[in-house]
Amino acid sequence: MEVLLENINFSYNKSDSGALKNLNLNIKQGECVLLTGPSGCGKTTITRILNGLIPSFYRGNVTGNALLDGKPISQMKSYEIAEHIGSVFQNPRTQFFNVDTDSEIAFGLENNAVPTDSINERIKTVTNSLKIQNLRGRDIFKLSGGEKQKIAFASVYAMAPDIFLLDEPSSNLDAAGIDELAKCLKKVKSEKKTIIISEHRIYYLMDIVDKVVCMKDGKIVNIYTRDEFLKLENSELNSMGIRISHVTDINKNRNLFGNELKNISSSADNTKCLKVKNLSITRGKRTLLSNLSLEFYPGEIVGITGRNGLGKTTFLRTVTGLYKDFNGEISLDDRVMKSKDLCKESYLVMQDVNYQLFAESVRDECTLGLRNADKTSVDNVLDVLGLLKFADRHPNTLSGGQKQRLSLAVSMISDKRIIALDEPTSGLDYENMIRTSTVVKKLAEHGKIILIVTHDEEFIANCCTRVIKLG
Repeated sequence: MEVLLENINFSYNKSDSGALKNLNLNIKQGECVLLTGPSGCGKTTITRILNGLIPSFYRGNVTGNALLDGKPISQMKSYEIAEHIGSVFQNPRTQFFNVDTDSEIAFGLENNAVPTDSINERIKTVTNSLKIQNLRGRDIFKLSGGEKQKIAFASVYAMAPDIFLLDEPSSNLDAAGIDELAKCLKKVKSEKKTIIISEHRIYYLMDIVDKVVCMKDGKIVNIYTRDEFLKLENSELNSMGIRISHVTDINKNRNLFGNELKNISSSADNTKCLKVKNLSITRGKRTLLSNLSLEFYPGEIVGITGRNGLGKTTFLRTVTGLYKDFNGEISLDDRVMKSKDLCKESYLVMQDVNYQLFAESVRDECTLGLRNADKTSVDNVLDVLGLLKFADRHPNTLSGGQKQRLSLAVSMISDKRIIALDEPTSGLDYENMIRTSTVVKKLAEHGKIILIVTHDEEFIANCCTRVIKLG
């Protein structure tokens, strides 16, 4: 099926300068098209127009035509759009309707009145094809972020739509998960399906993509064929707010950024650190991590990696006092800490920051719970993170990447000793990944203990002084 966008203009509210401006795009049947560019450039807005969420769910001012095989999408019923377009959202939690994985994969098929035997066979085929048999029969609420994304993709894949519409599908996946995603997309493409994908982490798509649409400020600034795009230097990509387009290992990236690993522990005072001793973490009957003994020092930026579902997020929640089902000892400055004490000393930037945004404006979010907050200092932090112009906006009107940076701003202003970040660069373009790295380095210079769970090798290379691989 052919997708055509003609002279599309859209703004979410009257004060918005325009999320999309005079946008024209033609996507042919079987093409794989990458939408990329800086955070907030309009990539997600395009996906919302294509799947009908604009204007049926996200209200705003829209003009122009969005056509699916010549038929206006705005005039199609939701079920008609769903027959042809399957969407995987940036935050998969927002598209779940069930509490277990099998039911979620079956949900669309059930709505189409597919017979039970056929549904069961389809679930088996889908989970085998996507190599996610280990996720069958699981509680969705107990899955990691990467595992949730796999289930979201599987639920769409089960429906076999003509067009796959994906928004940042790799943001919470480990390296193995990204490789699996790439294989799935190649399989989808071999079936002559159309793929439209909004991404910042683009290297894994270079063998799949046919066309790259580069955007900025709601406009298409250039459209490249795959071969044309691959000829661009990294410096050219970075100037457009785009990540590197090829896979390099951490050490090569580290040389690119001029960042050296540091052995802080060899010269540090061993009493002035965060220690975990013989730490074992369980969830129900399942042991996530066993017998860990680690030390983290002021001024360090420690990257924590490992496969999806291993327990990295739960580890962060444990050392910041939010998760209590563990055995072993956690100490700070050689003083054994209880969970409530760890909470007082720590700030955690969650993987899904929507859980920790409460105020009516960006500026109010930064001062929530603080007495006599210094407005000038708050505005300085927002300025560093490129958020000052949004200071009076409601946090829920921000893009995913902007919300990530807001939560990081709150962590800076909180002035806690331990700063834990869970996938802080998911949804961030090159420029804002660099902004985040700069802020993290400044926190380290002020003697903070910084722990970062991440799969982002570019980010690791840019700022981490040590990397721990769990599992």
